[in-house]
Amino acid sequence: MKWTNFNIKTFKYITHFLLFPLSFFYGIITSTRNLLFDFGVFKEKNYPIPIICIGNLSVGGAGKTPHTQYLYDLLKIKYNVAVLSRGYGRETSALQIVKITSKASIVGDEPLQLKQNNPECLIVVEKNRNKGVQHILQNFPKTEIILLDDGYQHRWIKAGFNILVTSFSSPYYDDYLMPFGRLRESKRGGTRANAVIFSKSPENTNPTLKKGMLEKLNLFSHQKAYFSVIKYHKFKSISNNTELEELDKYSITLVSGISNAKPLTEYLKENGHNINHLEYSDHHNYCLHDIDNILAKHRAEESTKKLILTTEKDATKLRQFLHHFNDINFYYIPIEIKIDQSETFKKQILDYVEKN
Repeated sequence: MKWTNFNIKTFKYITHFLLFPLSFFYGIITSTRNLLFDFGVFKEKNYPIPIICIGNLSVGGAGKTPHTQYLYDLLKIKYNVAVLSRGYGRETSALQIVKITSKASIVGDEPLQLKQNNPECLIVVEKNRNKGVQHILQNFPKTEIILLDDGYQHRWIKAGFNILVTSFSSPYYDDYLMPFGRLRESKRGGTRANAVIFSKSPENTNPTLKKGMLEKLNLFSHQKAYFSVIKYHKFKSISNNTELEELDKYSITLVSGISNAKPLTEYLKENGHNINHLEYSDHHNYCLHDIDNILAKHRAEESTKKLILTTEKDATKLRQFLHHFNDINFYYIPIEIKIDQSETFKKQILDYVEKN
């Protein structure tokens, strides 16, 4: 049957109608759980060192890991910092100490990315965050701060400082509970945050737009909000990390397995590159069939100025297939986070750490 615009709209309407009741019941469950924590029926465990939680209310795509990197860079100058992550997407469940040589399938792509960028950092993956914290304190007693990556809903730990990351293009206050929307819990969960960061913000955002977004947060006096911007760096070889120095316009076969590749594709197009995008689901586990498709797409491009480009996160999983690419130009693009009012943000973080 050929789908008309009317049929598509009708299908979406029916789907939304069916999903809304499920979201209602999901909301009752998550709200009841949070109330049990709020009233002390479920006990949050306190620890003797500062714990900073970086999380979000929605499912994926907010950019938590780059903000974890930002915090690590800020704190490592004076403190011994460890990172504790769930290790989303890994095929194992046991506690793992992440090594540079670890496989993404064992520890998760984002923890491996953090480790490869910070070889000196202790990174632990454990679904049970209390077990993970206890392991760090018992086996690495010199640890002074723990960064809890993607732990906003894990309330069995009493994090001393909560950072809520929400996408600029789809802030949590405009979203709905799963499965109707993408929220893991009610928007009221934002009240637990000490800092809210609008991630992936466009540069030079209109001040009036910023003001309106801040007003919609309805922050309490102890809460602060910020906007962060992605800074893209020079392409790096996926095999040896050497930078591509030649600034030129390329025909790029872009390979991405992230939640939202739109900022990246827009950046590449703005810089004059021609993009052929192979887009996979977030945390995609690549197989030989995918490699064949990537190579076929690249070889079909007739330009003499061509290369394959992927994200830093995807590179952690694609490196195992490097022998299939031989002498093909294969790169990844590193990113960095810049936060407006960075001095205010740094002071807020350091004040918390120094007092705890």
